[in-house]
Amino acid sequence: MLTFTTLSTPISGPGPGNGLPILDAGGARPVTAAQWEVMGGKAGFVDRFPTVLPYDAQDSFDRRVEVRDLRVAVLENDRLRATFLLELGGRLWSLYDKVEERELLYQPDVLMHGNLALRKAWFAGGVEWNLGFTGHWPLTSSPVSAGRVAGPQDSEVLRLWAYERMLGIVWRLDAWLPEGAEDLYVRVVLHNPYDRMVPVYWWSTIAVPQVKGGRVMIPATQGVSSGYKDLTVVNVTEDRLDPAGSRYASDLFCDLRGSGEPWVAAVDAKGLGMQQTSTPRLRGRKLFVWGTSAGGEKWQSWLGGEGRYCEIQAGLGPTQLHHLPLAAGDTWAWTEAYGPLSFTGQSGAQPPRATGVAAADEALSRVQDAQAAVEVSGDGWGALAVTAGDLPADPATPFPASTLGVAQQPWLAVLDGQALTGSPAPVVGPRWTERLEEAPQGPERDLHLGYLALSRGEVDTARQYWRDAVAVAPSAEAYRALGLTDDDPSARAAYLSRAVDLDSNPSLLVEYASAALAVGQAADVVARLEALDPQGPHHGRFQLTLAGAYVAVGRTEEAGAILGSHLVVPDYREGAASIAEVWRAYQAARGTNEPLPEEYDFSMVPEA
Repeated sequence: MLTFTTLSTPISGPGPGNGLPILDAGGARPVTAAQWEVMGGKAGFVDRFPTVLPYDAQDSFDRRVEVRDLRVAVLENDRLRATFLLELGGRLWSLYDKVEERELLYQPDVLMHGNLALRKAWFAGGVEWNLGFTGHWPLTSSPVSAGRVAGPQDSEVLRLWAYERMLGIVWRLDAWLPEGAEDLYVRVVLHNPYDRMVPVYWWSTIAVPQVKGGRVMIPATQGVSSGYKDLTVVNVTEDRLDPAGSRYASDLFCDLRGSGEPWVAAVDAKGLGMQQTSTPRLRGRKLFVWGTSAGGEKWQSWLGGEGRYCEIQAGLGPTQLHHLPLAAGDTWAWTEAYGPLSFTGQSGAQPPRATGVAAADEALSRVQDAQAAVEVSGDGWGALAVTAGDLPADPATPFPASTLGVAQQPWLAVLDGQALTGSPAPVVGPRWTERLEEAPQGPERDLHLGYLALSRGEVDTARQYWRDAVAVAPSAEAYRALGLTDDDPSARAAYLSRAVDLDSNPSLLVEYASAALAVGQAADVVARLEALDPQGPHHGRFQLTLAGAYVAVGRTEEAGAILGSHLVVPDYREGAASIAEVWRAYQAARGTNEPLPEEYDFSMVPEA
């Protein structure tokens, strides 16, 4: 049975995008030659795109909780009930075992957004479907489309889809829960409609309860371990598969290439838990733990709950640093199975419980091209791609013209041969470069030609376009772009200073303040931040920045007042050390060495 309804949920965030295009990789780390050597070389894999363009950051969330009715789709049979969050990336939020009356996935007490994704806003819990490149995908906290499809065995299939603008391909899942099945089946279809290769990354990220005495099972003897600093090849031993026994945050990647049914499972001390299996294409498996150090415990609480969780994951590559080439015109598909597990023995190569995932994959393949009856529509970017002729119209994943909105209007004008005007959100893709080059000249055109060049990694070309834009009409957008792509720290701060003089966007002020402090311009940062209204979601970030600026200009007591105020920074970044850095600078200025208060300890790795 498939129903569309609402779920009353305590939630904080994610808030709207900030309107500032992300001009870097969104925090995703580059891979070094030494790391490729550890991972067995780069042969068969490709580089990701250099930026998260055309997306902006979702950084306006705070930590105020409200109860909202979220749109959900619910699939149910006599054994399981699966609930998907349609406003938040199609996340599988709940998988409830009706027979044993227990939830199989981890859910926090509050759906609390933090700064962990490529676009910043991210929340813990459920199963996240990550398409893009290393990191939590751009639509993880954005609406997706949903509809019904006539499925096998006189059943209904839930189809979820969205146009992922960074890669320019359709993200798509078919979820099926036939009567009597012990598993929820999810079939993913990725198609490359272009005459060029697309670098693809996919990881299904499964949050499961972490309890004392529990264990994770992965059928591998060796893996690659990452502790935020380096990569090492390790033996997969029982202690590494004990999430509650890990002191610090770490990833353990295992490559199950060659397995007929790759799998991963997590159970508690009594052997109760869940397992995930797949058809062979989804070859990678991973265990992520936050660790039991003060920082790991802080992050778990920060993300909304007294409970603890770890993540078992499944991906296309051996690790999350690998990106695979989806060839022009090619289609990849695989099916995953999610269900309960009761198992206390020693696991082998095969899943502890049979799933029938291969048969489910064959059955779902027969409805791959079936028309979807739309129940909920996402944004209008897919419709723009169809209107432009970049994306073929497909009744299996329709993007109705009725979804075209204000955000797409400037680009519809360009398609009609008009000038680009206003402050449109960027687009990417080679055909948009061609269209803009043929469009009437103007500073907005040059600004976006610069964005398009940067998305291809052509930094010098992009900067020339932005210089041309400001020569005609100075703008915050072009000055910001010049600043964020300048290798000279002083020039970076100077450009960003011009940008904030023209635009009061608080996220832009955060960027400027960081650049200015790096080149010793703390006095200007103090002057700008002291003049702000002390309200809004960026207040905590501004206060932390102001504390650092106060230390730099010798106003130590005022810095101490901020640091002693139980400061809360909603957009604090995973793995970042900014609070600790300000605290150490403050202690040095006072000539003291007091330890970092536990409430500020987000450390992910042991102190050197």
